[in-house]
Amino acid sequence: MKVQKLDAQHNTLAALSVQRIAQLSAFSERITYRLARTYLERDAIFKHRYSCFLRTGSISPNCFGRHIESVDHETNSYLLGLYVDRRLISSLRVQVGTAKHANFVSAGVFPKILEPLIESNKTVVDMSGVATDGELAQPYRWMPYLILRAWILTAENFQADYLSTSVPPQHQMFYQRVLNCEAFSELRSLPRRSTSVGLITLNFLASAERLYKDLPFLRSTVSERQNLFEKEAIPSKARSNKPSAS
Repeated sequence: MKVQKLDAQHNTLAALSVQRIAQLSAFSERITYRLARTYLERDAIFKHRYSCFLRTGSISPNCFGRHIESVDHETNSYLLGLYVDRRLISSLRVQVGTAKHANFVSAGVFPKILEPLIESNKTVVDMSGVATDGELAQPYRWMPYLILRAWILTAENFQADYLSTSVPPQHQMFYQRVLNCEAFSELRSLPRRSTSVGLITLNFLASAERLYKDLPFLRSTVSERQNLFEKEAIPSKARSNKPSAS
């Protein structure tokens, strides 16, 4: 029964790839990923995040019109903006968790699950602070998939072993359906947020080949990753059992 369930999930991914890859690929060509480096780029993301979070009721209003979290300033944190025609339409934060930089959002919320990975010298790319304008849900219905691509692109760039993110329970099914992530049922609260979240993880090292086969739009080139992160990449690791995205 379990094998049949896994086969069904795989077929769903394959069907998505076959039926919609043209639309996803076409939309992805309109998206520009940009790492926020300057004050103005980061400030634009903080304002965009505030507007999105306030609309969903996950934060309270403040007089600054920005939502900034302490982890935004960590050395292992990267703020990414997704732009269409130079317009910021979505943003996210990715953190690269290692033994040297073990502080990332999901590890703080679910330490019993994630700390053992870090202690065993695994690299975990955690995604948090995802913000998308709700008014764009219909015209940019593919945006959730392009956010996933930013997550996967980061994992490829930093040679991640695992992916993690903490999301509301109503969003867990999306990650399970599209990426076949593992979901943990325990719910906890995020700092400074009124949202209850559950943990989502994925063994990226073991899943990369399947992901790139089923969802080719997740692939990125070496030049794309280098242009995005420039000097942010960590030293290369041996990955003989994981194919490159390019």
